[in-house]
Amino acid sequence: MIAPLLLAVDFMNFTYATNPCYKNVPVPAVMAKGSFSYFDKNMGAGFDLRVDSVKRGSLAPGTQQAVVVLVCDFPVGGTAEAYVFSDRGASAAMLGDVASANWGPDWGAGPNSVHVTFKNRYLYIDACKNDECTTNIVTTYALKNGRLVKVYEQTHKRSN
Repeated sequence: MIAPLLLAVDFMNFTYATNPCYKNVPVPAVMAKGSFSYFDKNMGAGFDLRVDSVKRGSLAPGTQQAVVVLVCDFPVGGTAEAYVFSDRGASAAMLGDVASANWGPDWGAGPNSVHVTFKNRYLYIDACKNDECTTNIVTTYALKNGRLVKVYEQTHKRSN
């Protein structure tokens, strides 16, 4: 079934109103081929944003959602956020921010620590509970009346 993907938003070439490092990148991130760069004059530093992953699924009949993990690479380390969008084919609306990851040269976990699963009309996000990333939290979401709602949370020890 190829047709639905042809009508899907291209999140690699998309304008994100918010981003993981919005304090240093206070403008919309206009991604081109999954990347965007911004120079913060106040800090005298550049910030590179990129789309790390896009995972698609459906939380209700006739709807399409996508979880996009955006990364902001700092000169040393970085931060990432996972955003859920309602994909309407020609446009997308952000439903919420569901996970984050922060790291430095010798601490934290990168964007690959955010695991996304769509199953049986639910969205499961398995991510680090805190920056130390010794414990993970799995959060279950559903779509109710067009809104993303948290259904359940469970913590577990991080597997190595």
